Amino acid sequence: MGQNKTFGVFIFAFALALATASLFAQKPERPSDVLGLGFVGHNVSDLERSIKFFEAIDFKVVEGPSVWSVDKELNKLGNTPGAESRTATMKVQSSVSDVPFTLVLRQYRGIQRQDWSKANSWDLLSSHIDLTVDGSVGSLLDKLETLNMLKMPEVNGLPNPRQQQGFRRFAFVQDPDGLTIEYFGKPIPKPGDPPPAATVSNSSATAQNIDRLGKQAGFNHYATNIVEPEKARDFYVKALGGDYPVFQNTGANQILQNGWFPQATTNNNLRIELGYFTVNKGKTPPSVKFQDINANYAGFQVSNIETAYSRAMMLGAITVSGGIVTYHNGRAAMIRDPDVGGYIMLWQPAR
Repeated sequence: MGQNKTFGVFIFAFALALATASLFAQKPERPSDVLGLGFVGHNVSDLERSIKFFEAIDFKVVEGPSVWSVDKELNKLGNTPGAESRTATMKVQSSVSDVPFTLVLRQYRGIQRQDWSKANSWDLLSSHIDLTVDGSVGSLLDKLETLNMLKMPEVNGLPNPRQQQGFRRFAFVQDPDGLTIEYFGKPIPKPGDPPPAATVSNSSATAQNIDRLGKQAGFNHYATNIVEPEKARDFYVKALGGDYPVFQNTGANQILQNGWFPQATTNNNLRIELGYFTVNKGKTPPSVKFQDINANYAGFQVSNIETAYSRAMMLGAITVSGGIVTYHNGRAAMIRDPDVGGYIMLWQPAR
């Protein structure tokens, strides 16, 4: 598909998702106890295979892979009694700050697991992460294909061909366990080019001025598919401090709500995207358990876990951990949002 047509589809999709003028923008008072999005967790079927894939797209192992063990703290957190697990922590450059972003990969055994790796990218509870790359996305696709790691999923409403003429603006790939990775190419300025137009990283952003790419290549946002757009948005705003526009029902087949959250330990904003697809209207979310293959979660760093957890529960969250638990020299709680049951970890590191 040609560059102009593809770029037109891109603009149309984001216009549907983000065309809320500053007149309709909401500036919520962010809870002071939520420090921001700190990490994303992804449960896999083969830890070494997953590490190899993510290393191919510039993630670096900073801890692990650990040996198989019965981690009692983790099992309490995820309600996985008796399970064995092993973990690898990886980091990749953030697109908005100089602090790398964290991805936690985990493999379980000794407990029943369902495999959601074949789920469609638009199914309820399916998730994706987004990264910016320098230059055309086509170079990344060529690299993964050379390594025999290229898998390009079908994506609801957007083209994702293997080959495309000209500068490739975006593409979608999948890891071995079905996590979709959305890539956008950051054009490399040529000598004498005018400076780029100003962008906005808050709910006053429109389709024309959203800070889509960040200041550099790297991690840009986490996304999960929801069933009731307004209900989901309200939880992410009130419980977690997301800076989302007021919900506008455009009647579109897909509504992508983008909210800004600080990247934990920084003053720079990443995004969490809530994806609504009309094909999911009235559907019941799948029974994804925390230990399942391709179960994913957003990890929020907090400064006061008691108040953060209490507020989330009052706003309808469902507990997984049964409360606040000791977790790896800090304290944590695992909850599910009240809309679709998306997994969210609240974590307060040791002081």
